[in-house]
Amino acid sequence: MRTFDGLPAEIVNAVRAPAGDGNGVPATSVSRHFMELFAGGTLPEWDSFARTIRLVRLRPGETLFDVGVHHPFIYVIRRGTLRVSFQDHNDRDALLAFCQPPDVLASISALSPVGVRRIAELPAGIVKMRAAGNLGLTASRASAIDYCELERLDFRIMEQLMQRHPAWAVGMFSAITLHALVKERRERELLTMTPELRYRRFLDDYPDLIGVVSQKDIASYLGVTPVGMSRIASRVRKEAASAAAPSDSVD
Repeated sequence: MRTFDGLPAEIVNAVRAPAGDGNGVPATSVSRHFMELFAGGTLPEWDSFARTIRLVRLRPGETLFDVGVHHPFIYVIRRGTLRVSFQDHNDRDALLAFCQPPDVLASISALSPVGVRRIAELPAGIVKMRAAGNLGLTASRASAIDYCELERLDFRIMEQLMQRHPAWAVGMFSAITLHALVKERRERELLTMTPELRYRRFLDDYPDLIGVVSQKDIASYLGVTPVGMSRIASRVRKEAASAAAPSDSVD
């Protein structure tokens, strides 16, 4: 079961509150508490912005957004788990991330902020700008593993608020920085850790997904073959069973 140890009480209470009737969001918005935590204070014009938030429900296996579509939205997850993936050069599903409450989820390329659009229009002499080749379109696919409820925030409206109010800019910068830190950590793990160590990290990070997510998906997330994943999981289980076994020593 998903736990929320260490999170502020208002965020935990908002996540656990009834989600509403689908015509908006409940009074206890997870998005508000989360964004104001990032901003370090109250967000101006929140009440008017809240009227633009929509509650999204997904059944298991349903797609939130696919690759290559215009989708300038940010989501805050209230319930459930989503998988984020893309297709590799062999059209196989490569798993990027798992997202759970109260994660923030978006395809960054689809947000297309004004500043990045300006830079992307410069001559293609900056290697990093090649990443902006499909700016304005999603670069990944997000789908529900189980029943999900999310709050959908329109980034185009948020960007206008960021231009008017420093608190909105600080909140969004903090959210994007956290996203970058998560990506940096995942890159470091893939480049420096063995597959077994990555699996052990997965067990620490997502203990509630064992038995829920297929071993094939876990293998894709860790960057190993399904056969290699099976061997690693078997080895770790045997080690855990051995450690838990009573000692046969005699006094």
